[in-house]
Amino acid sequence: MQKRTKTLIDTGISRREALLGLGGGGFTLLGGCASTGRPADVDAAFTSGVASGDPTQTSVVIWTRAYSPEVTSVPVAFEVAEDAAFQTIVRRGTALASAARDYTVKVDIESLAPGKRYHYRFTAGQNVSPAGQTRTLRDTSGQSVRLAVASCANFGSGFYNAYRAIAERPDLDAVIHLGDYIYEYGPDGYDGETGKRIGRIAEPAHDTVTLADYRARFASYRRDPDLQAAHAAAPFITIWDDHETANNSWMGGAANHKEDTQGSWEARCEAALQAYFEWMPMRDPKAGMAAKTLTRTYDFGDIASLIVIESRLTGRGEALSLNGVTDPEAFEAGPLADPARTMLGTPQEAWLDGELRRSAAAGKAWQVLGNQTVMAPMRTPDYTAILPEDMMAAIQAKGGYSARWIERSKLGLPVNLDSWDGYPAARERLLTSALEAAANLVVLSGDSHMFWANDLYRDSDSAFAGVEFATGSLTSPGGYENLTSDPRIFDIAAKAIPEKNRGVRFANVKDKGFILLTLTQETAQAEYVRVSTILSQDFEISTFLTAQSRRGADGKASELGLSVSG
Repeated sequence: MQKRTKTLIDTGISRREALLGLGGGGFTLLGGCASTGRPADVDAAFTSGVASGDPTQTSVVIWTRAYSPEVTSVPVAFEVAEDAAFQTIVRRGTALASAARDYTVKVDIESLAPGKRYHYRFTAGQNVSPAGQTRTLRDTSGQSVRLAVASCANFGSGFYNAYRAIAERPDLDAVIHLGDYIYEYGPDGYDGETGKRIGRIAEPAHDTVTLADYRARFASYRRDPDLQAAHAAAPFITIWDDHETANNSWMGGAANHKEDTQGSWEARCEAALQAYFEWMPMRDPKAGMAAKTLTRTYDFGDIASLIVIESRLTGRGEALSLNGVTDPEAFEAGPLADPARTMLGTPQEAWLDGELRRSAAAGKAWQVLGNQTVMAPMRTPDYTAILPEDMMAAIQAKGGYSARWIERSKLGLPVNLDSWDGYPAARERLLTSALEAAANLVVLSGDSHMFWANDLYRDSDSAFAGVEFATGSLTSPGGYENLTSDPRIFDIAAKAIPEKNRGVRFANVKDKGFILLTLTQETAQAEYVRVSTILSQDFEISTFLTAQSRRGADGKASELGLSVSG
């Protein structure tokens, strides 16, 4: 940590500084942070690094945490500059971090130039934070957009090598994080044995339920230097999935929530979302809007609109279960097909329909959906017929969930009813909206802990409706890892799933990593990047697939073309 010999903010503001917005203009303090005339004279620690996010063409949010538990408030000075040496300052000010907001600071830096890189830092007393770099969204002069797409980062499952690889990309406009940024489990829960083996145990030492729990979990994750590096390298655009609250969450509860011992679901959600907005570099909900309603659109010039949806807490009904299903046709024609089952809720469906139409009518080349769970239909192959006899015998001998899952694969039902496959009527409505808007739909997905490249077709008439780039996890284990320790399962599943499902063009159910998405007027291209290991910090990265959709002369997007790199 750097040391300073004088405070960052002078008491006098020159006329030039006032014109530049250095005297208190050009920014808005967020999250309950108050402006203050006090000097930044408390030596608070910047143990969580810095971050930026929620960019527009003329603004971006910068964030830090100035932790000093001996006091209830900490004056924190900030600077934003055009250069890494901080010679050309464009914004500066002072905010008051308080214990009421877990000592976090969020500032919306306004009236910036489009498509431009900026540098920022904070000061508290003699301590200076690490410097971060950020950038605003490109306007119509931009020729391409470069984004990293990431999801699912269970702390105990492995080292954040993929975050480090993202941090080392010099060309990113933003990082899109599709959720499961934190996990709610204690060290004896999900993949806890791995965490104990490699020495990665997040605090607190139990499931997160209260505000103090969720704050401690965010603080534990954000002490990781690789995650700090990723945040310092580029602005993040984020949405939660389920684990920011609890596993398989929906409007009325979650699979990993017990009212009798953990209190009300509403209280837990309120605590989780308060911590989320405190710790993430993003604007707070607008006045009068519920925190759960986290829908936003980011326009990247004429190239794309990134439309971010909330598919957990706003309108999602409880997921169905396959337990006890013996008649797949009756199940699919009955409860699964119920048109009242929704992922987004009617108001959000209408909002999304309007955003797709607005973007397409404005001539944006691509309508990109920031979405949590896999959208393409995906039915389970009959693994009882294709697994080697010795693997099948070992799974049956293991018993429990693995044996039941393999046996149920004979029914050919959807793989995951917590994804869009569990809400087919809602998916049909979404794809119909895209088709009627004449949108070039690109769906970004996470959650499954596996990589997919999919074409999307409307169920009713098989009309091509868009493409899906689904990222694997940063660290979290996939389902096939839990099914069996036999490594042959990965190649068997990667071959069988595309053969079973028309829209699934490619599957990788083993590796960890992220997607690099490049958008131009002509193409939407996804490079699928894997890290060689997450159990050691000595790792390599490689691109194993490139998938591309291309706009034709009529402006309509094509089905995916694939290039497999090994």
